[in-house]
Amino acid sequence: MSAPQHPKVLLERLVERHAGEREGPSSCGRRVPVAHYTDEHRFAQERDALFRGLPQIVAHGTQIASPGDVIAYDWLGLPLLTMRDQNGEVGTFMNVCRHRGMRLLKDQGSYQLKSLICPYHTWTYGLDGKLRNVPRIESFSDLNTEEHGLISLPTEERHGLIWVQAAVNTSMDLDTHLAGLGSDLSLFGFDDAHFFRQSIKRVPCNWKLIQDAFLDGYHVVRLHKNTVGGFFPDAMAESDHVGRHIRNAVARKEIKETSDPNHEELDLRRHATFSYTLFPNSVLIMHPDYNSIISLFPQSADETIFVHSMLLPSAVESDAERDHYDRSFSLIDEGVFEAEDLHVCIEAQRGFASGANDSLLFGGLESAAAEFHGLIADALPSETLAQV
Repeated sequence: MSAPQHPKVLLERLVERHAGEREGPSSCGRRVPVAHYTDEHRFAQERDALFRGLPQIVAHGTQIASPGDVIAYDWLGLPLLTMRDQNGEVGTFMNVCRHRGMRLLKDQGSYQLKSLICPYHTWTYGLDGKLRNVPRIESFSDLNTEEHGLISLPTEERHGLIWVQAAVNTSMDLDTHLAGLGSDLSLFGFDDAHFFRQSIKRVPCNWKLIQDAFLDGYHVVRLHKNTVGGFFPDAMAESDHVGRHIRNAVARKEIKETSDPNHEELDLRRHATFSYTLFPNSVLIMHPDYNSIISLFPQSADETIFVHSMLLPSAVESDAERDHYDRSFSLIDEGVFEAEDLHVCIEAQRGFASGANDSLLFGGLESAAAEFHGLIADALPSETLAQV
């Protein structure tokens, strides 16, 4: 597997376009059937092939930095616990007691624990998932405690991110999945980042509508005209593929500082905003002074859990710094993502019921979004495509 080109190539293309030395994207008229956003059979195939068959980002490592830190979540359609054990290792397990199936932790969220105790009969599990104690064990004939540990799922901590594959008795090939993007993640500081804040929203729309929005350079100065649109020139985005993943760079107005694509002071954060669509459901956005991780977890064809985390380059050290990042988080999470991006996705999903459109149209400035649908089609069983 050859290493991907440095992401600076996208920035160099933007400089050439700004200088009039490179053409923008060609016009096109690609269409995606509305059924791809509404059909429950297709949703089920996407869930099995994409969300349980491929690695998923569920957290940044600093969210569970200490032994005993636990995150409980049901985002992937399974009751899961991701936790750091006393040796500092991260594992993911079913949030289900092996005795009578009781949920070990009732509520989703973050915990600090020394062990997991089932509230039904107090079977006790270590943070490594092993069964540690069974009250009145003599009442069970031939109970092998080593065979009754929590059910584990493939988990790996890489580039500061925690990846889980939500299928039992499988292995996770993260190197193949990343297709060489690890160097990009390190370049943009994910390895050394610090978790700051997170929001979790249930959004009444199909997950692909949200991906469409984050792959669309056409809307930036229009939809976001009252928030972040003023930071960007119109229709200046470049993208490429690394494996199934899409790298995207949207020029910032600072691009006017140079017309030389080889200028040594070209800056990946100052002159453009990069976003990476990690197939199938994560978006990494590199803002000028922090990173966002967005992970989309579809619950049905018309409902998605939207998880947005803010990562900082270093731990907050003062109240003034905390206040700055709190305001930055509120602006991007509530003012941009929720009020603008998610709003139009919700309204589009509502519009599907009218029957006004049987397909959605993607032009040249939205070509990356249309290409994303092609990647999904390639990953699904052929019978799915024949039915919708």
